[in-house]
Amino acid sequence: MKDPVQESAGDWRQVFGALANEETRRYYAQQVLGLESDLRPERRAKARQNLASAGLLDERGLVDEQVFARVLAAGARRDQRTGSERYFDEAGRIDRYPRKHEERLGLLRVVAGKVLRHGQRLTEAELTSKLEEFTDDPVLLRRYLVDYGMLLRQPDGSAYRLADGSD
Repeated sequence: MKDPVQESAGDWRQVFGALANEETRRYYAQQVLGLESDLRPERRAKARQNLASAGLLDERGLVDEQVFARVLAAGARRDQRTGSERYFDEAGRIDRYPRKHEERLGLLRVVAGKVLRHGQRLTEAELTSKLEEFTDDPVLLRRYLVDYGMLLRQPDGSAYRLADGSD
């Protein structure tokens, strides 16, 4: 199983999200400078948790001096990817949905093609289980696949298939 600190360390949104909070940012600055924190214990614990989740503190709670280098490197790698692959992380999971309609359609086509074969039918539970390989919110992804016309759903919800005209 992957370490959540290591997984988030390459995500600039996590880093900036943590530092957007004034108390978390103050606690981080105090840690970087080696100062005693002036936050109340419960606020200090929350700030420490936010920083650790973003990868700014290591597993021992110490400032991770390499986090910014990793975030920049991850961004540089991501920028080199093209097409729908830009929206998948290194593990092959969707890390964000495209804003542009055509790009979102492309991403959903890729996922639909990986989950179902032409002519194959899956129950809702089977489909949801397969979609969990791509996202932490398989129900949202299933909804997108249906709403964007990639999958057809039986009226009673009992089965799903590719929207390719095959039975």
